[in-house]
Amino acid sequence: EIFIGLIVAPLLFFEGQATRLNAVGKELKHIIQTTVGLVILALIVAGFSLAGLGLVGLPLAFILAAISTPTDATAMESVTNGLEMPSTEGTFLKMESLFNDASGIILLNMAVLWYANGYINYGQTIIDFIISAVGGVLFGFVSAWIMVLFRQVLLRSSYNSLNASLLMYVITPFILYYAAEAIHVSGIITVVVAGLVHNAEAQRSRLINAQQVHFAFDLVSMITEIFNSMVFVVLGFMFIKILVNEQFGHGSLNFLLIGLVLYISNVLVRYSYGRLRLSFKNRPAWIFALGGVHGAVTLALAYTLTDTAVGRGDFNLVLMAASTLIILSMVVPTIIFRWLLK
Repeated sequence: EIFIGLIVAPLLFFEGQATRLNAVGKELKHIIQTTVGLVILALIVAGFSLAGLGLVGLPLAFILAAISTPTDATAMESVTNGLEMPSTEGTFLKMESLFNDASGIILLNMAVLWYANGYINYGQTIIDFIISAVGGVLFGFVSAWIMVLFRQVLLRSSYNSLNASLLMYVITPFILYYAAEAIHVSGIITVVVAGLVHNAEAQRSRLINAQQVHFAFDLVSMITEIFNSMVFVVLGFMFIKILVNEQFGHGSLNFLLIGLVLYISNVLVRYSYGRLRLSFKNRPAWIFALGGVHGAVTLALAYTLTDTAVGRGDFNLVLMAASTLIILSMVVPTIIFRWLLK
């Protein structure tokens, strides 16, 4: 809860704040395709691949597959640093990573209930997804506009304080995430939508209060850098701790093979989806496939299993497999993009 609420939520808020609201409207059809259709297809292929190879049972396989579906825009930018990402593929990847986290969370909840109860409740899963996603959009949009209006009133009043306004801006993702979770809608989608609303405000305030906008930009850059670094410090610490204790429910090095199968399954599904559904040619399809980099959200989803019926050995296995997936998804494109991108 601390990890996803205090690290992942602000990262997604600031990522949303860097995206224009009208760009989301233009790409709405593709966003739905990649955050629903692609995610479900990747879940099915990865889940049955793991179970078919006999690596884990079917419920645990689908838990692992659900964790592998969300991608990370910040992690993707880190592997393309210094390279020129084509605008079409870059837009698809960014929009997908902003909104597919909620799909992954809902599917993970479904898989955990399957693991605990022995059956899947399809109807309840669909209803939960609709309530969570639509509720998160509405709550994020309304609450963010209220906070923006309050800050604008503060700026134009005699109490105008740069520090107070910036403090409100920085704590916005934390307040909205936990408020959304309290009313049982998607906190992740709430903070993303709130970030999009704040982008619209920043575009209008750029010349009204240039000092505040510039300082806020520098502050966000610093916070994003620190939080992303914290993610991988935690990842490295947990990796070594579990390896030393060797607390696994299955073979001790199975997690390496599971992480590899998850990564290959996701890349092949993304490539096929890019070619057949998004009408990409060969090179753009490979860019789209390899650009689905995993990071903080994948690790956060793995950590949420600590409060569920998943056993300690299986939890350690999931955490190590997710870590392997994250590392592969960052290392492979870092190497291959040197030839694919300018």
